[in-house]
Amino acid sequence: MSLRADQKALVFFGAVAVLGAGVRVVRAAGAPVSSASQPALDRQIQSSDSARVFQSGGRRKTGRSTTGRKANRSAAAAAIDTGQRRRPAGPLDRRGYVGDRLDLDIATAAQIDSLPGVTPLMARRIVADRMARGPFTTVDGLRRVIGVGPGFLKRIDTLITFSGTFLQSSASDTIIPKRRKGRGGR
Repeated sequence: MSLRADQKALVFFGAVAVLGAGVRVVRAAGAPVSSASQPALDRQIQSSDSARVFQSGGRRKTGRSTTGRKANRSAAAAAIDTGQRRRPAGPLDRRGYVGDRLDLDIATAAQIDSLPGVTPLMARRIVADRMARGPFTTVDGLRRVIGVGPGFLKRIDTLITFSGTFLQSSASDTIIPKRRKGRGGR
């Protein structure tokens, strides 16, 4: 009995499927479970655990604390091993900042107002222009805002950056909270 070409192809693909399943079964039954099968995941878990220990001041999950220099040394070693250094948490870890610079393409008016030499009116103008025309992407794009001149740009040049990111703005982006006066002036 001879087989046609399409029947031969079906027999071939069936044999490949059966052999593939057999190989998987043999590998699963004979191979011990190894955590090294996902080295990238293991490194991430180790990094997050060492960062958690470092941020908690050397305290472990069990509640026991390590002593003085030993904790500092092990936390520093963990930071070096993972290739990461601890950054101080603060205003630079929120939306609108890239590194230590304010991203004017996504910053709110209150964030822009916090820059030296920027008035609330100018901050609102910058946000309103961005809402109407899109991100600035460069310093030249920022010059389209009324009141932005060379002196203004020189003052804030080292404090700003542009990502070109387009975000849907909301009305809350233009709100600048009123500053409280000091104790002496009411």
